[in-house]
Amino acid sequence: MIASTPVTKQGQPCRSFGMDLNNPPLAIDMDQLAVLIGARLRSLRNAFYLRPQDFPPAIDIPGCRGVRFLMADVLVWLETRKTQTAPAPEPARRPRGRPRIAQQQRGRP
Repeated sequence: MIASTPVTKQGQPCRSFGMDLNNPPLAIDMDQLAVLIGARLRSLRNAFYLRPQDFPPAIDIPGCRGVRFLMADVLVWLETRKTQTAPAPEPARRPRGRPRIAQQQRGRP
């Protein structure tokens, strides 16, 4: 599962909303998901309502505000979001500077 406590860019522990990261809950809400992945709550919520198919399956629990996500689904979702980084191709070299008049007259670029 999750081995360490997430930290902010300043090196301080993230707010976990009472969530013990060594023993995660069965379901988490949008606030806890934002803390878990290090995203802003408002951005995450907007993205969820615009494209819910890009998120783990949501659970609507009667009597609770907002949606919940099963922790197992979140972990699988995070694994599928990994990208394979390939080395970037080297850009084509362009000639330096302005061409000389002699090169322009010969037809060279």
